[in-house]
Amino acid sequence: MSKKNNTVEESGVINQAIGNAELGNENANLPATQPKKGKNGKKNDGKVGFGTRVKNFFKGIVSELKKVSWPTAGKVFAQFGTVCLVVLIFVLIIMGFDSLCSWLLKLLVGGAA
Repeated sequence: MSKKNNTVEESGVINQAIGNAELGNENANLPATQPKKGKNGKKNDGKVGFGTRVKNFFKGIVSELKKVSWPTAGKVFAQFGTVCLVVLIFVLIIMGFDSLCSWLLKLLVGGAA
């Protein structure tokens, strides 16, 4: 009895393999699909036109800018004041260092200027 089951299973596998091979042969005889033509009659090949790419680019920019969390006006002015104060402090430090170096150079040269 087990011998009979093995034969049935083996023949089923063989028939299934033959059936798949036949399907493959039928599909091989079909003509290749032609690329679709666009509005102007040219082949499209799935490529996107230049105008569409530019439009999509700017749509992406607008989409990303909508996701940005923009600061309030008060926060912008407070940060602007902080930046101006830090720049002024560094200007004074560099100006002081420059004056000191200039004074030392005049002292070393002997005031020949």
